[in-house]
Amino acid sequence: MDDGFILNIVEPSAQSVRRTGKAKGGRWTDSPRPVKKARKVGPTHPSEHERLARPTNTSRPVQVVSSLFTYNPEVEVAEAPALSSVIVKPSNAPLTDKSAFSGLGLDPLIVAHLETKMHISNPTSIQREALPPLLSTSSEDTFDRDVFIQSQTGSGKTLSYLLPILQDLLPFGSLSYIDRSIGTLAIVIVPTRELAKQISDVLEVLLTLRLRPQNEGADDASPSARLTRWLVSGLLIGGENRTHEKSRLRKGLPILVSTPGRLLDHLQNTSSFNVGKCRWLVLDEADRLMELGFEESIKGILQALEGRRKLAVQAVEEGKSAEVGGWNWEKRRRTVLCSATMREDVQHLAGTALVKPILVKATELDKPSDVAGSTGDALTKPDVVLATGEKFTPPSQLSQKYIVAPLKLRLVALIALLRLLLAQSQSRQGTKIIVFLSCTDSVDYHWKLLGTSSIDGSSESPEWSSDDEGEGEGDDSPEDKSKKDVAEKISLSSPLLPQTSIYRLHGSLPLKTRLASLKGFASARTKSKDPNSKTNVFSSSILLCTSVASRGLDLPLVRAVVQYDLPTEGGATEYVHRVGRTARVGRGGEAWAFVSPSEQEWVRWIETRIQDKDTSVSETGRRPSLVPASVESVMRGGFGGKGNGYEERATQVQLAFERWVLKQKENGELARRAFQSHMRAYATHPADEKHIFHVRNLHLGHLAKAFALREAPGHLAQQGAGGNSRKLHNTHNTRNNQTHSASSKSKSKSNPIAPVAKPAWRNSHGDTEHDATAERRMQEVVRRQGRLLKQDGVLVARGTAEFQIGGGYDLERLFPQ
Repeated sequence: MDDGFILNIVEPSAQSVRRTGKAKGGRWTDSPRPVKKARKVGPTHPSEHERLARPTNTSRPVQVVSSLFTYNPEVEVAEAPALSSVIVKPSNAPLTDKSAFSGLGLDPLIVAHLETKMHISNPTSIQREALPPLLSTSSEDTFDRDVFIQSQTGSGKTLSYLLPILQDLLPFGSLSYIDRSIGTLAIVIVPTRELAKQISDVLEVLLTLRLRPQNEGADDASPSARLTRWLVSGLLIGGENRTHEKSRLRKGLPILVSTPGRLLDHLQNTSSFNVGKCRWLVLDEADRLMELGFEESIKGILQALEGRRKLAVQAVEEGKSAEVGGWNWEKRRRTVLCSATMREDVQHLAGTALVKPILVKATELDKPSDVAGSTGDALTKPDVVLATGEKFTPPSQLSQKYIVAPLKLRLVALIALLRLLLAQSQSRQGTKIIVFLSCTDSVDYHWKLLGTSSIDGSSESPEWSSDDEGEGEGDDSPEDKSKKDVAEKISLSSPLLPQTSIYRLHGSLPLKTRLASLKGFASARTKSKDPNSKTNVFSSSILLCTSVASRGLDLPLVRAVVQYDLPTEGGATEYVHRVGRTARVGRGGEAWAFVSPSEQEWVRWIETRIQDKDTSVSETGRRPSLVPASVESVMRGGFGGKGNGYEERATQVQLAFERWVLKQKENGELARRAFQSHMRAYATHPADEKHIFHVRNLHLGHLAKAFALREAPGHLAQQGAGGNSRKLHNTHNTRNNQTHSASSKSKSKSNPIAPVAKPAWRNSHGDTEHDATAERRMQEVVRRQGRLLKQDGVLVARGTAEFQIGGGYDLERLFPQ
């Protein structure tokens, strides 16, 4: 409707002045406000890590990957002290003086076998001290006494008791009525299956000795000229077929090597097991037997042996025995106990199993008057307990080094170190390296990661690895692939570690796989570089393992031991046992330890426990305990390149691992499970080490990079990524394990001596993992040590949960299942 009004609306021009409110300190102006000058942005230089991780498809969300070499804590590497020019004398080498086995009373047949077949001419220090009291038959006072052998690892304790056993049983071959049906005359008890297999192999080599002198003109009337081959060795370990073992026991096994559980099982259930005439009982690695909770099993074995002997003597006295020939039933069984340490539990075992023991050490043989005593009282007197305060030291010729590596660089630093050690090996000589990890899941993960990942999706080695000699093992023909189907389950190869086989070993593997891994790692495999050349190239091997391989195993020619994860249980003793896998019997070796920046105090802590304060470097020429090495020098030596070129190559390796984790869901689950298991193992450090090893000190996001994860698993990251102690803090709740059922809780309340139930470890799918494995059961026993007491002959709980972390942190709260 037109009502006469005209609206004149004019749009403001760009030149119009826009007036605002009062301008303090300013003035009105008719000029427009100047446009804000655009900020000059210089060219961006993204890190190589971020550039390589940027996806090519821009439609997808960009995932920014943190660089390996940013936001790492500063690490100050102390300068290595100057080493003395004096040559370090090996502490466990065979003696170089005129000492020989013949002068110790060994049979000439055994001495000749050691020199010709086993290439052993001189005894070690512990063998020189242990053989005389074990071989002596002239002094009844010495012969009727048991022996406690204490010596450092790698000193030859195995031959110290096998040679006396062989010499004692060898003369029975001159009797016409003696054969293997006589039963078991010697038993060797060891804590692990791998060690049992190793000792059994050494024993089989010893039993192949010549039974007649090499001199054709020897007197036929001599006892050694009429010996028969009747000595047969046997092996009893868990996982083998019990029916086959019973069949062999029925035929007779004069010398037996066994683990405690399987031996007790046959003593209780196999009636044809003839041990009534047993003359020798050896408890090897007694400290490890105690750690794994075999004390009750050993007591049962001792009682069963005594019971079988009494039944055999009673049958002879009553004329019910069908055996032909006489037997000296008055001669008692002799027991030998071997241990590297003399802890309280080992002394208790010695007081139970040994009769008037003689303490034998590598330096001297204690006088009988110093250790004489009645059964059960020996090794508990003040004049003998002095050995418990001695340092348990590694071999003096061992070179010990450590790397302070930030958490993000751990994985690539490990690869660089392995490449460096392999490249430094002598020309055409294979190298053997042992890598210790904290848990079985971590071993499986790293074994599969190294064996199935590749650079840029190819199986060939990267261009910058061409400096390494040798050729990869992935060039097999189709005909050879079928032959290696089984071998691939035992060993894998990596393009990053050319011409190297990677093995794994832990207690959750099947027995056949464990034995095959040990055999493959220890065997010398050769590969000819030129078919027309007579020169052989020795392939290298790497063993990824848990602490199951730290005791007793004598793996030949191990050049280096790498402790990627420091020991969670056992402290300095476990450390020395681990590094003792190299530098054995006078040979050289290297020991490397990975230390995070928050764990640097561990270096001084371990040095005070393995170093001898009474000696100095200037006097003995002994090297310092642990020598530092910078992570930059290790990575530069392992990856090569000029300047900081190693950073780009390390980034390529890290990205290749991360792509492998993201490639398949199974790989990601394996990586996360390994991360979580590592954290659980880290939380089990004892209370006296909590000031060094504590979950609050770990940056979970950085640690995830060490498992090729681009971020920590969700529930862990929410509970303290970056070391937020307030989120990790947990008040003291009731210390009952959360995995107990309601019935078990009520039972524990009503019955204070009810044993603590074992927790069930479950994966993301809810399936119980490794629940029935020997290693898991052994770990549970170890963790309960110190929190149980003995009541009426039964170990019972003392009101503390199994998984209570020192300092008020509950493992079930930190890492929910």
